[in-house]
Amino acid sequence: MSFTNISSSQTDMLITDLSIDHLVKTPSSYNSDDTEKQYALILALHGHGSNETDLIDLSTHLQDNLFWVSGRGPYTIGKNSFDWYEVTQMGSPDPEKIASALKTLSTFIEELIVTYPIDPNKIFLLGFSQGSMISMSYIMAYPNRIAGVIAQSGYIPPNIGVKIDYSGINKKPIIITHGIEDPNMPVTWGRKNRDMLISLGAKVEYKEFHMGHSISNESLQAIKNWLEKLL
Repeated sequence: MSFTNISSSQTDMLITDLSIDHLVKTPSSYNSDDTEKQYALILALHGHGSNETDLIDLSTHLQDNLFWVSGRGPYTIGKNSFDWYEVTQMGSPDPEKIASALKTLSTFIEELIVTYPIDPNKIFLLGFSQGSMISMSYIMAYPNRIAGVIAQSGYIPPNIGVKIDYSGINKKPIIITHGIEDPNMPVTWGRKNRDMLISLGAKVEYKEFHMGHSISNESLQAIKNWLEKLL
């Protein structure tokens, strides 16, 4: 296993030598000379029109022993503005484009495992909005490749474009946080996410907070508590 030469703190430099451009933040205990140590991974997926800088600072609110990778969506929609797939109609994504995005994410995860000191059994997707949609779709399609999902203010599309792995998603841990006052993705969408994933057998923790389409200190504390039980 070969590890990219990175410092023991967050890198401000965009890393572009894998299939998805990304930023990295290493755990507080990270030692680049220790090639045996492996860390749980948080793979952060930003929302519509955002970029890799959007979620990386959430690392200061969660456990300090996590290895963070914050990806940049591969589809450019403007300056410093990216998506995980081409949006042709808001709220009704093209299943083929979702399927392609999930396959791209799978390739990236495989690259991360051989590039960084990551425990392949402790890979968590952390998404917001569109990134949350991709995260929930991914665990439905490829549950055995990740340990769990943190889904913030997102929704599950009607058709994810690939077959759901019904046996694999059984008992998979997922936490969903959603704003009661979310004007972009109504809280009813969050409740539908919860109900659908529970019906598939996933182990879902669902939390609502008095906030809009956002992340709060309270929602991050709930995520931290959830992670503590799994690390």
